Amino acid sequence: MAPGAHRGNALPPPQPRTPAEQGKPIGSDSPRLVAVVIDDVGFDESMALEFANLGLPMTFAILPHQRYSLTLASRLRAMGHEVILHLPMQPVGRPGSDPGEGAVTEGLSRDEIRAIVAGDLESVPGAVGLNNHMGSRATTDPILMRSVLEVARERGLYFLDSRTTSATVAYDLALEMGIPAARRGVFLDDRRERSYIEAQVRSLLERARTEGFALAIGHPDQATLEALKESTGLLRSPDIRMVPASTLAGGGGQGAG
Repeated sequence: MAPGAHRGNALPPPQPRTPAEQGKPIGSDSPRLVAVVIDDVGFDESMALEFANLGLPMTFAILPHQRYSLTLASRLRAMGHEVILHLPMQPVGRPGSDPGEGAVTEGLSRDEIRAIVAGDLESVPGAVGLNNHMGSRATTDPILMRSVLEVARERGLYFLDSRTTSATVAYDLALEMGIPAARRGVFLDDRRERSYIEAQVRSLLERARTEGFALAIGHPDQATLEALKESTGLLRSPDIRMVPASTLAGGGGQGAG
């Protein structure tokens, strides 16, 4: 499946939980926390490294079993960036909607799901969390999601709900299970236009200034790279602090190997 499969299907941002509900008291004078996650990493090495060299702390969500999954996990970590598993998950069926190798789908047993997630994590060494690649079907299934999240809990990982459907149960279930969790507030590049992406960055910062924190998901595309490069000054504003996604999930996990 080509990267960026959920573009064009972006949902309105969820109502964020307050900092107090997330256990992160944020005072009026504290910096606003912003996390940027780059999904669909693993197909191409050079583009991912260009993002990594922007000088901004980012989280890279790496697809398992791709040509550069292993090497990029190691290189990005060595550069000081956070790495998580971009777990392929079953979408609502439509032509061309194959989530790819290592996918979790309905109809699998609990043990099969656990084995798939464990194998996927092996191809992304050092992952401290996971988020869903596609998954508009899988993330609505509490039984399937519980099997996935059991692995996250056992390994001390956090879960990021990419929120590819408004019917997702993943975020709330993770919190119910005592797993650090976060959820996407903004899609940066559901339109591959630099001016649009720059506007989405401004929306991300406005959201952070209003709510105290905000998390965005983007993709390793040239337009996104150029927009983030142009927005570096805004992302380094005195009242903004860029953090790994694990910070917004209550600290993240201990790593996956």
